[in-house]
Amino acid sequence: MAAVTFCSACDNNVGRRCRFGSDHAVFRSEAGLFDDVALVKTATGPTAFFSDATGLYTRALDESGLPRSRAERIGERCDAGLAAAVSGKDVWLACSRRAHSGDVGSVTVYAFEAGLTARQRFSPVGSESQGVALAVREGRVHVAWQDAALGGGQLRYAESGPPITNVISDADWFASTPRLSANGSQLIAVWDESQEHGSEYESRVRMLDLGARGRTGTATTVMEAHDASPSPAMLVDPRGGSWLAFRDRRKGRRKTGLYLAHLFGSRASEVVRVGRADGVGRPTLTACLSGLVAATPRTFAGDYFVGVVQVDPDLQTFSLEQQFYEDSHEFSQVAATCLDTRLLLLIAERGRLGGGRAALRSVGFSCE
Repeated sequence: MAAVTFCSACDNNVGRRCRFGSDHAVFRSEAGLFDDVALVKTATGPTAFFSDATGLYTRALDESGLPRSRAERIGERCDAGLAAAVSGKDVWLACSRRAHSGDVGSVTVYAFEAGLTARQRFSPVGSESQGVALAVREGRVHVAWQDAALGGGQLRYAESGPPITNVISDADWFASTPRLSANGSQLIAVWDESQEHGSEYESRVRMLDLGARGRTGTATTVMEAHDASPSPAMLVDPRGGSWLAFRDRRKGRRKTGLYLAHLFGSRASEVVRVGRADGVGRPTLTACLSGLVAATPRTFAGDYFVGVVQVDPDLQTFSLEQQFYEDSHEFSQVAATCLDTRLLLLIAERGRLGGGRAALRSVGFSCE
């Protein structure tokens, strides 16, 4: 059954007119919940990767998101998250698996072709961990992940070579899921850290230029926030310019919103609110459709869906929000990749009220 989509007004100038294409069924999970999803553009076309309680899967898609192969189980589940990256014709996966029953959890980096080939393993990954990021820079694979257990969470970073990991977050704060953004020789890590003060949260978005091989530098705070999980996404455009997307609960706003800002080194411009962002999954920010496209899980009147907005690079004009929605379904996670004329989205559902089957859908997004 196709999802119903509709628009809602934004609080800025309306720019281009955008719309969804037809959506397609990619997978249906009996487990009722996906651990994580990823979507990349490979040499042969878009490829989806996803994990649930039954394992790690892949499925090839065409340019409109229509599946062009069967879903294939390629490994054990990635219960602490997965990430995918493409470098030339090479496809890489990072699978994070939590510690269970006293075992030390680990992140495994795989090369993917006809199947998975394990290339390197890094540890530890604590029992409460969630989230891993992957990037390829100058032929080397880089990975960052959350290592969390009861009482705290920190971020670890490693690159291909000796299995040496560095803690890159502040030990006095709880660090959440990282993102890595690579552009030529540049590699940037961005994440959020938070502290709880009674019923209030103090949080901050942190950025680290990972620099040359073997150097991790010093992290800087680029934005302060009050949401429990700002979940930042950073975009470094090869043509120049950097942007930051993050969630925040700001004064005068009852609901958590998605905010965008220009980045100038470690400094950020004035922020622009482009929509609500009070869902459970992380926002995405993609260079596509002659600008930026932000996609984020959000809610309205108790329903869970994904809102998508196209934003001009100057952050002055953006489209009406398009919403991927269906009655009695909770869409909670999103991944995206840019194709030639459209953005392709991979949207995951969670079983209603924590039970039932969960669908994974693909849908194109284009603008005029």
